Amino acid sequence: MDISRAYNRNYQLTQYFWEVSQAMPKTIVAGFAGVVLCVATALAQGPITNRMAPTTFRGVIVEVSCFRQQGAATVSSPEQIGCAKKRVAESGRLGILTEGDGLFQITGGFAENKYAKLTAFIGKSVDASGAEVVISNNYDYKSFEVSKVVPAKKN
Repeated sequence: MDISRAYNRNYQLTQYFWEVSQAMPKTIVAGFAGVVLCVATALAQGPITNRMAPTTFRGVIVEVSCFRQQGAATVSSPEQIGCAKKRVAESGRLGILTEGDGLFQITGGFAENKYAKLTAFIGKSVDASGAEVVISNNYDYKSFEVSKVVPAKKN
């Protein structure tokens, strides 16, 4: 009688593991899809949740990661400008390092087509008009939606 129960239990366990192994690929695919969805959601720029009053910032156009690596003292150096142009071509992010307000990531129309309207201004002092915006799920840099950029006039 005990052998019969042991055999039956062994049969049940074998059947259970067979069913689990058949469901495993579906579980792995579902888990992978969940990870991809989470990453895509985290990387997507959310909608603008608040727009501040229009303003003009004076500052230097920089690529964010090059600026973080090389610092503020070299924003107009050939090395940092070369780094910035290379990174923008590879989907980097441009920002404006303002005089007194810090670094703002540039968003909106001037960020389209890999910042095509701004690449000529990398490493140069500019007056950028627009508005600071708050973007949902953006927790790293303040954002500035540029509407107009002109070279800064020398005082």
